[in-house]
Amino acid sequence: MQILNRKTLLFKLLFVLVDIFLIHLGYLLAFFMKFGWTIPDENLTPYLNTWPGLTLSALSLFYFYKLYGGYRWRWGEVFASLVCVILFQAMAAMALSFLFRGFAFPRTVLLTAPLIQLVLLSLWRRAAWHLERRLQEAVRVIVVGQPHEAAALAEKLEAATDGAIRVAGLVVGADLQTGLSEYHDKADNYDKHCSTLAGWPVLGDVSGFNGCLDTVNPDKIFVCSSLSQEQKVEVVYACVDRDKKVLLVPDLYGIMLAQARLDQVDDVPVFTIGRLNIPEESLIIKRLMDIVLSMIAVIITAPLNILVAVAIKLETPGPVFYLQKRLTLQGKPFYLYKFRTMVVNAEQESGPVLATEKDPRITRVGRFLRGTRIDEIPQLLNVLKGDMSIVGPRPERPFFVNELIKDTPEYAYRMNVKSGITGLAQIAGRYSTSPENKLKYDLLYTKSYSLSRDLAILLQTVKVILMKDRAS
Repeated sequence: MQILNRKTLLFKLLFVLVDIFLIHLGYLLAFFMKFGWTIPDENLTPYLNTWPGLTLSALSLFYFYKLYGGYRWRWGEVFASLVCVILFQAMAAMALSFLFRGFAFPRTVLLTAPLIQLVLLSLWRRAAWHLERRLQEAVRVIVVGQPHEAAALAEKLEAATDGAIRVAGLVVGADLQTGLSEYHDKADNYDKHCSTLAGWPVLGDVSGFNGCLDTVNPDKIFVCSSLSQEQKVEVVYACVDRDKKVLLVPDLYGIMLAQARLDQVDDVPVFTIGRLNIPEESLIIKRLMDIVLSMIAVIITAPLNILVAVAIKLETPGPVFYLQKRLTLQGKPFYLYKFRTMVVNAEQESGPVLATEKDPRITRVGRFLRGTRIDEIPQLLNVLKGDMSIVGPRPERPFFVNELIKDTPEYAYRMNVKSGITGLAQIAGRYSTSPENKLKYDLLYTKSYSLSRDLAILLQTVKVILMKDRAS
């Protein structure tokens, strides 16, 4: 294990050195394209003086977008992160050029350097992505949970990591025979003779978990949220005894314990559980940030909004904007503004239904607007009006809110904060993420709110826009 950690550390150090080298190589090549092989001293000297600032900003961005140790990501996610790094690094270069008056970055260099850097880093990172997968051994894991949930999580772990995680088997929470029989009644891919669920071997049930650990000796154990508290305790204690890393999928009760503060009454240790809302003093700062950022965004996107309005009117008759009733803080209704992406009266016959990926009601212009998230821009007006915040849980329609509350009463807690254009569920989830998992992210956002968290979500949202399979 120590040799493996040393190899991983050296590999990350190599990543850092090559990344920084290519960032600065991009700047130098841009200067060479502008001036030839002899860069004027009035340009070269300020560049060398500002080298530490450019290096620090680049390293910070690589770290923020999790590009060190992200070998489990799909390549599409790695590339989207690289685009964001280059975009914000270009802004950092312009800011440094403004702050240090002598730092002479010609406009041609500011424009060409990011393109060169993106090409160089993409080629290097693509090669390293394949190399790292060859050098890194797959992490062997056991998934513990009720049959359906355990099988679903196992499938997600292997698919989402491109095989960097290998599921050695499943441990079911219910009695082994009872659990398999229930799964068999609902699933077609159950092999009665091989005792497998969706292709993974069933190692046993929780009562025999100690034996499963000794037999398989996994690197990590994933525990699903559906297990009872007693079963979770049994699994965790067994993992701690054998010094095994255990990862718990939180249930809603576990989320309530997040950010709990350790306190004591006399000699009794207690946890103080915070409320599921944002402190009033933080709400003032959050509102000021909403107003400033949304006003800036409205001004910047004004030319684009005009082009979109013309495109919508040219393709289909009807209004440019689409108003839809949604619910925000404490269930207060408001009308959400969006660019119209569907034909007029799209739900006249069907009633309220969620749009699908290839929904025939979506126009050609609307499909492009949805794919690029441009249809969301008018919601900046909702932010200025105070209906929404820039960051917060996505507002939902009253019909769907009522249905979701019937199935999951805790869904009402997500309306303890004002709805937002983007949120934690949008950057951490995918389009196909279940409502239950999106709810968990929304509640976690409320429990761990901070201004820095909002800024981080905004920066991550840029990456999400570049990825088709992320949540909308």
